[in-house]
Amino acid sequence: MSEKRPNFIVDAMLGNLAKKLRILGYDSKYFSSIEDDKLIAIAKNEKRIILTKDEQLTKISEKQSVVSVLIRGNDELEQIAQINAKIKLDQFVMDTNNSRCIVCNGILQSIEKYRIIGKVPEGILEREEKFWMCDSCKKIYWEGTHFAKLQEFVNKLNNRLQ
Repeated sequence: MSEKRPNFIVDAMLGNLAKKLRILGYDSKYFSSIEDDKLIAIAKNEKRIILTKDEQLTKISEKQSVVSVLIRGNDELEQIAQINAKIKLDQFVMDTNNSRCIVCNGILQSIEKYRIIGKVPEGILEREEKFWMCDSCKKIYWEGTHFAKLQEFVNKLNNRLQ
């Protein structure tokens, strides 16, 4: 992975894309409702790339020298391929140590199992060994059964982008 990965700000219509990018380790701010001028201001101030389905927003942002990617369609593999076509992204790796919180975009920190007793279901504690906690909202994560589906998604993504 390169040292400087792009940071994104994701328009309201692309919440699922924001989650996927966070899982893949990309800093991706997302607001379910935000005015275009505020979104552009954040992108400009924080050097973020705007991801949107709003053609008008891409035109306005480009006039203000803010990079944006116009996203078409609802398929997440295709959406990430569209981003990659404009901004070359790294090879994707499913690495929970680089993932971000899907709820708030916070950074996940590894946490010892004994520290989360009583905070996750007993069966999870028995089955899982590794846990992460968001440094912002304190949500707890573990790899679980969905991890295999995410790995499959990453493999499809890498195959598509080769």
